[in-house]
Amino acid sequence: MTGHGDIVPAAADLDALESRTAFREWSARSPGQGADARRFGMLAAALGIDLEHPAPALGVVGSKGKGTTVAYASALLAETGLRVGTVFSPGLVSNRDRLRVDGAVLPLDEYVELLDRVDAALRTLPAPDAGYIGPSGFFLAAGLAHFSATGCEALVLEAGIGGRRDDLGRVGLTGLAMAEVFLEHTELLGPTIAAIAADKVGAARPGTRFVSHLAQSEEAESVIRRHAEAIGVELMRVDDAARSPYAGLVAEGLGGMNAAHGMIAARRVLAELGRPDATPEQVRAAAARVRYPGRLSRHEFDGSTVFVDSAVSRDGFENALAHVERETGSLPALTLVSVPREKDLDGFRAVASTLTARVVFVALDRVHLHYPDRHEWPGEWATEAELPALLRSAPIVLAIGTASFSAEVLRHCGVDTDRIF
Repeated sequence: MTGHGDIVPAAADLDALESRTAFREWSARSPGQGADARRFGMLAAALGIDLEHPAPALGVVGSKGKGTTVAYASALLAETGLRVGTVFSPGLVSNRDRLRVDGAVLPLDEYVELLDRVDAALRTLPAPDAGYIGPSGFFLAAGLAHFSATGCEALVLEAGIGGRRDDLGRVGLTGLAMAEVFLEHTELLGPTIAAIAADKVGAARPGTRFVSHLAQSEEAESVIRRHAEAIGVELMRVDDAARSPYAGLVAEGLGGMNAAHGMIAARRVLAELGRPDATPEQVRAAAARVRYPGRLSRHEFDGSTVFVDSAVSRDGFENALAHVERETGSLPALTLVSVPREKDLDGFRAVASTLTARVVFVALDRVHLHYPDRHEWPGEWATEAELPALLRSAPIVLAIGTASFSAEVLRHCGVDTDRIF
């Protein structure tokens, strides 16, 4: 290990290490300063990473459903015998679980050494006067460096925000899987669905072999088609018909669609590698092995049954409520909501107004999201400190919102996320 002797850091020490490495430039940014698109490439070069020719890589972009797509794609590739490196953005409950090999987080000593190694490379670069490298770029570079050193044969890489503007857009991808796209991060990606779709599909560049995408609005699909034609890439539309062979293997609803999409994209990566297609037995085994909490997952917490879902749209909220009712015979006695303005806040307010049981908005600390003002939410409001008491205050609880919120709830519930398949 580098600079840590034989001592495994405590949680507080690990937080401090991440703050001074992965989050250092982002935390020290000047008011109004943005990310420097060149800095990720400079860091990769300092680490000896060939961004144009990594191991065969599937990139995953979209407004919602990326994590599920990543999990199932990774699981199927691993089931066929490949050593698979995966980058999630963000992690399920921690920064450490952003990076995985064959579904498992890195051993703690390797993770600590990796952070120090990447930070040492970053400190050799010129001062970040023109812009910083963000945490997602730092972890992407760390993952690529680790996966290369450990002989990973296929990569599945989740974008942070966007596609072309994201550091993932600097990686030579074999394929790009595009989940659902809706209005989000408009200040960064553009004010329209078309602009956002263009940024996300822009992670596919000349040399990318295929783009797979879920059914989108016509506005988004038109942009996707034009980009695919412009760079000469094969386009695969994953609709209900394409999903049908996976019915019964994965959850219903949009989560099931994302899971099927991940496996469809993984099979296309196998074809690009010249490897045999996954057998039906391998598909079934991979689907059965995935344990990806925070996506309509059920947990027990101090006598309460807690359902956790990372949905941020009206459809997702309605689907989660229906799922709880199917599972328990009733709607939740308490619903905890945490969504920022840049997601479907209006949709959440509309659904919440139809519920007769208690609904509470939870605003997290330490996350940089644009929550609504207190008066903009037509109901109860709580802080992060109140979350544990809320989780144990009703027999059936639905906690729904951003991945950051799901992670906080999963931490309180003590969910083990060291391995997802």
